[in-house]
Amino acid sequence: MNSKSAASRISCVGVIGLTKNTLRGGDGTAKLLFPGARLRFIGIGGVGMAPLAKIAALRGFSVEGEDRREEVRYAFSDAGIAVYPEGYDFAAAVCAVIYTAAVEPDHPTLIRAKERGVPVISRSDFLSYLMRDSPIRVTVAGSHGKTTVTAMLDRIFSFAGRVPTTVSGGTLFDGATFRVGAGDLFLAEACEYTDSFLSFSPTHALLLNLELDHVDYFPDFAALSRSAGKYLAGGGTRIVPPPLRDLAGEGKTLTFSSHTPGADLFARHIRETAVGTAAKLVFRGDAAGELSLPVPGLHNLENALAACVTAHSVGVPIERSASALRGFSLPDRRLTLRGGWGGALWYDDYAHHPSEIAASLSALRPLCRGRLTVAFQSHTYSRTKADLFGFASALGLADRVLVLPIFPARETDDLGVSNQTLARAIGEKAAAVGGFAEAASEMKKAARPNDVTVVMGAGDAYKIFDYLGSSGLNS
Repeated sequence: MNSKSAASRISCVGVIGLTKNTLRGGDGTAKLLFPGARLRFIGIGGVGMAPLAKIAALRGFSVEGEDRREEVRYAFSDAGIAVYPEGYDFAAAVCAVIYTAAVEPDHPTLIRAKERGVPVISRSDFLSYLMRDSPIRVTVAGSHGKTTVTAMLDRIFSFAGRVPTTVSGGTLFDGATFRVGAGDLFLAEACEYTDSFLSFSPTHALLLNLELDHVDYFPDFAALSRSAGKYLAGGGTRIVPPPLRDLAGEGKTLTFSSHTPGADLFARHIRETAVGTAAKLVFRGDAAGELSLPVPGLHNLENALAACVTAHSVGVPIERSASALRGFSLPDRRLTLRGGWGGALWYDDYAHHPSEIAASLSALRPLCRGRLTVAFQSHTYSRTKADLFGFASALGLADRVLVLPIFPARETDDLGVSNQTLARAIGEKAAAVGGFAEAASEMKKAARPNDVTVVMGAGDAYKIFDYLGSSGLNS
């Protein structure tokens, strides 16, 4: 769970035009705002920005946004939020501009704001500001599993009658993209990129795991570890995994612990079923019932343990959390079954780090009685170069790999790597493809009964499904 990838043993391959995080925190951000202030959100349609804009509007702010996608400009009309084309000039009435680290430093709106003396506020600082008045503030950090565990906690708290205000990086258990609760409990995903998780002042800080992933920001694993230490030091109750996974003894055993002595939760007698995993729970030495998790993969069982321990630290009994998770479904693009084609099952998955890829492919393997095929889109050139052979090793768990062109995200320098580079590193079972149409065609031709096919990556690899047509893909 805490192993270091090859990327953690090499230096950063080059910083590519990052927008700095303001890191004012909630209290510092509060000094820049006043009730009813007019706010401009850059990239308002993004999964991380849309919830903040809508919550801000509910709290009485005058909200407007900009986005490069035309369809987004009509998606906020019900909330009374005007959305303009990206870079569209803003009026003098705008009091602050909210942005994410994915926005380029030379973005026209950022430049105008700085020229006019309008404060710019990072997404993480604005989220911290929204959280600051909630007496219980739970943040979920870690290199892998943040979105899933946030969704698990949202379900646990909701079913326990403590409906939280929740901001995540994906969908929640009921398909919502965010939730507004009663106000006493705020649950948020806390990303490490550009030290965003240091903006928060949680009362309960969860750190799931730690692996070097954002190599365009952290120069090495030691730098990431230092930041993670600061994140934990800023919280009240610290919840962290144990250093080792115990697979010895009677059946497989997983543990998860909080910083509170004696708060270890054990999952014993683990069984992987046709629909997920099941295990006997032991908490503080006493039986705590059974967890039947209807989603595949041991990594998701670990996620469930983390959610149960975290919820317990807020006052929800372990047994009640386990009961809530019996009906849990994963967030969108986390091992999402899209349907069938040619007798094969087709999945969609967000994995974009070697450890995540290996976990997802290992979870899918028991469901596959034929061949396991993956169409993979690597996310950013810097990440691909930093851990090329880690990607090759993880993707080698599949029987066949189609490698899509690399998704550049915020990067413009390809650093000498491409999808052909990755395909060569994987070996004979891999082939580089030119795009979504070619990948879809190859996958359809090869699909046969009992196969499992997965489209994988954090960019826009999911667009492959648009090229499959509706005649064969069905749930």
